Amino acid sequence: SGRTSPYFFNAGLFSSGSALFKLGKAYAAAIMASDQLVDANGKVVFDIVFGPAYKGISLGALVCAALYSDFGVESGFTYNRKEAKDHGEGGILVGASITDKRILIVDDVITAGTAIRESFELMKKYNATPVGVSIALDRAEKRSLDDPLSAVQAVARDLKIPVVSIVALPQLQEFLRSSPHYGDDVLKQVSDYRSQYGV
Repeated sequence: SGRTSPYFFNAGLFSSGSALFKLGKAYAAAIMASDQLVDANGKVVFDIVFGPAYKGISLGALVCAALYSDFGVESGFTYNRKEAKDHGEGGILVGASITDKRILIVDDVITAGTAIRESFELMKKYNATPVGVSIALDRAEKRSLDDPLSAVQAVARDLKIPVVSIVALPQLQEFLRSSPHYGDDVLKQVSDYRSQYGV
């Protein structure tokens, strides 16, 4: 986008057992709290959790495990490779079959929506139906000054699927406001950025 954002969401910092455990639980809780991903009977509307390469792979595995441990939801897990293998299990996909299945795509953030759109196209090849996306952070940021939609809103609109996040930028601002670990200067930078680019 050419912008200099005052913050960067680095999912790679979830690099310990305790952090990953909490992250998986947070994803699972956000998913189960969504009336778009859970039906009126409390059943999830997806069969498979899909983690797009690369960050989505570990996130999808965490989500699948946390859904089972915290909510008793048994779903399959699948991820893709950037390049197809011609040996071993071969192919581009690893894990549960997605053919004719309903898919929840899991990733860290949606910046431009490219990984989600590529996943969506991949699903078509297997007659799979993406039914939603779950992300950790909704940056709630306009794609451009001429476009009032965020990347998350554009994905939801264009692909006609819900996008559920654990937190969004306004919650991040509240955290910065109440945390003793960040000064007013950081909050001001994020608030100013949101004023200019936020949706």
